[in-house]
Amino acid sequence: MSKPAAPGVPEETLAGGAVPIVLIGFGGASRRALCGILAPPQWETREAPTCATAAAMLHDRRVGVAICDSEVAEGNWRAVLAGLQGRGDPPNLIVSSRLADERLWAEVLHLGGYDVLMQPFDPSEVLRVARMAWMAWYRRCGRFPAATPANPNPDPTNLGLRAAS
Repeated sequence: MSKPAAPGVPEETLAGGAVPIVLIGFGGASRRALCGILAPPQWETREAPTCATAAAMLHDRRVGVAICDSEVAEGNWRAVLAGLQGRGDPPNLIVSSRLADERLWAEVLHLGGYDVLMQPFDPSEVLRVARMAWMAWYRRCGRFPAATPANPNPDPTNLGLRAAS
């Protein structure tokens, strides 16, 4: 049985000191790239191939960051965002597209998304945006990471700073 999280912190949010991040609608090379960039021990990636699986996953868990492919099976990023906005403490949604441009970025921000990542992924940009999204959610929701043997002094401002190898 694991040690309970700090008061006010759902255990599922920071299990083992890693920040859970949900990847929605990614397959193939994009999925492998994101999983390689957002690697343990800072990040714990969870995958949802469709809007329906993302909704079910995010309904039962408190997650601070979700990255969504612009075209998800059974919907798109707008449907994912609409589903998130009805939740308490919704994760910050980052939209990813091969055709990322200013119009998409403006629409994502206007509708309540967090940011846009262009594919193919630049590891330092993915880490920067994911880290900033996590920090914004952390500050908004007042979550505090629990210490673990591997990370006795957790600092949410340092998550994800390692470059992918």
